Amino acid sequence: TLARQLLTLTFCVVSSMPSFAQDHTTIKTFPNGAFALGWTSIVNTPGGIFYYNVDTGAGAFATLDGAGAHNTIKIYAPGAFATGWTHIVNTPGGILYYNTATGAGAIGRFDGAGNHTTVKVFPPRAFATGWSRIVSTPSGILFYNDQTGAGAVGRIQ
Repeated sequence: TLARQLLTLTFCVVSSMPSFAQDHTTIKTFPNGAFALGWTSIVNTPGGIFYYNVDTGAGAFATLDGAGAHNTIKIYAPGAFATGWTHIVNTPGGILYYNTATGAGAIGRFDGAGNHTTVKVFPPRAFATGWSRIVSTPSGILFYNDQTGAGAVGRIQ
């Protein structure tokens, strides 16, 4: 019958689709005050997690294990990083720091001990201003402006 054929077709399509996560498990919770206040960016890096405050330039570097244990490895005092980085994105070429108002940028890297090295600094207007979203993909870094719909794709060499 037609109903049986449709059911068979649907079953075949569903069974050939890739499996996706269907559930969520909280591994660990942290109480109020467990983390410092004021982090404006939290970025996954190859060596750990980078925390940054756009207004003060303070930062921290930490690791997170599979059991949810959080270990702060290094704390950076206010002024350790430039202020004003509105976007911080981990890319295959390093961590991209970008200021949407000025178009300034920088590339940096962390080692496993949480030590930061600035690889390159880009002056104001080196990048276009106004990018509101930046995402790293396997094909390049996508820059997007949510006010104009403009976009660009680039790479860090």
